[in-house]
Amino acid sequence: MPQSVKLNFINSFFLPALVIIISSCSSSNPATDTEGVNYIKAYHPLIQEAESEIVEQDFADALALYEKAFAAVPEPFAIDYYNAAVSALLADEQKQVFNYLEKLALKGVSLEYLEGQQVFAGLQETKEWGKFRESYAKHRRKFRHRADLDLRADLDELYAKDQYYRQAERSIRVYADTIRKIENNNVKFLLNVIDERGYPGEALIGVADTLEQLPRFGIVIQRQTKATGGHDFSSILKDAVQQGRIRPQAAAYLIEQQGRGNFNSRAFVTVNCNNPENCEGSAFDGKYFRDKLTSSQLEMLNESRSELGLSSFPDYRKKVLYNMQDKRFKLSNYWSVKNYIVPSKEAANALTERLVVADVKAD
Repeated sequence: MPQSVKLNFINSFFLPALVIIISSCSSSNPATDTEGVNYIKAYHPLIQEAESEIVEQDFADALALYEKAFAAVPEPFAIDYYNAAVSALLADEQKQVFNYLEKLALKGVSLEYLEGQQVFAGLQETKEWGKFRESYAKHRRKFRHRADLDLRADLDELYAKDQYYRQAERSIRVYADTIRKIENNNVKFLLNVIDERGYPGEALIGVADTLEQLPRFGIVIQRQTKATGGHDFSSILKDAVQQGRIRPQAAAYLIEQQGRGNFNSRAFVTVNCNNPENCEGSAFDGKYFRDKLTSSQLEMLNESRSELGLSSFPDYRKKVLYNMQDKRFKLSNYWSVKNYIVPSKEAANALTERLVVADVKAD
């Protein structure tokens, strides 16, 4: 596959001919073709059930549901392979553990990351782990052959461009026009990629060495808010969920960041004071809050979440809470719990006025 044309870091965002980059990497790749299977119907309901079984600590049933989900689609998600591996470990199915670890290696997850996960510490002195370690280089070569790492590098560069002038002193005041041009050209680049190759999901560019919850190019979508008249990515993201190119949790978060939908990606809120003297005697510190929802609001919310392949909101809260206690699994995201820092008790009261204290045992 021809290597993507690399543009000069500082000047490239002023060039109009960004299409050149895309045309150089537009050849088809059967491994990226997940179309024809509706993941919202065939895959995610099974994944949601498997995660619910984890919350109930029925790891054997969770594993069976993961296996059923993986058989239903051509390209499962890395984070689901990970949770399946942990479920297999706890269900005493060691052969399956290594099967899913190999799947993670083929997705691009690094050996260093996997060996850094405490849940697998007990396996790492076994003969089987030694064999996995020895075979990792082979899996890595297959990953590098399969994934379009040039395209991933180009997409990662969008983040670097986005941040370049924002890191400068008085960035918005001095470089506002330049930043706007960068954002516009980043959008053009990403839209050209999507038009030529489809939404760049795991099958196309793999995952980062870690189990990334959102690729770095997601910043391009986040910048395009409804309030500023930015490009609407919501239909693209919904289609990508259906095609198995993005997890519904990530799509929901990005749509919300754009201000174009509400799926309550933020399950809970915590509030902390940056000046303890101003918050003395407050009742919010150390508590979890959640949105007040009427039964009709909850029904509408659950319907929207279901249409995107998400679990019901009450089930989502249970998973987030469970993951706070059991760190072995990955059932929540960095956006699941929002932490607000306030200057005073009055500010905290104003912030939590529309919230209720969550019952961490019942919620």
